[in-house]
Amino acid sequence: MIHIYDKKGFTKLFSHNGESFKGLDLSKAVLKEANMIQMDLREVNLSHVDLSNADLRMANLTRANLSNANLVGADLDGAITDGCDMTGAILVAPVSADENGNVAIAIDSIGKRSS
Repeated sequence: MIHIYDKKGFTKLFSHNGESFKGLDLSKAVLKEANMIQMDLREVNLSHVDLSNADLRMANLTRANLSNANLVGADLDGAITDGCDMTGAILVAPVSADENGNVAIAIDSIGKRSS
């Protein structure tokens, strides 16, 4: 059994009964502030996953599906993203609000497959 915890290490965000996450479908999961440093996430479906402020440093995301994932504030330093689909991934938080406090959405998305 393997687990994903938050960055503080106290809250379990996800558990899997296998020996690896390779090829697993985690679509639409909420993994905010997850500690995923050096995890093997090859071919994992992370589409529409909330990975805001997650720590993905040196994670292996080869051929992972991160389409439409929320990556605002995520740390991908040193992550392997060969063949990773990041179409529509949200990388930047909204930047402005009007006089009523309504946020104008400003999304910076890659919109293509990275190689």
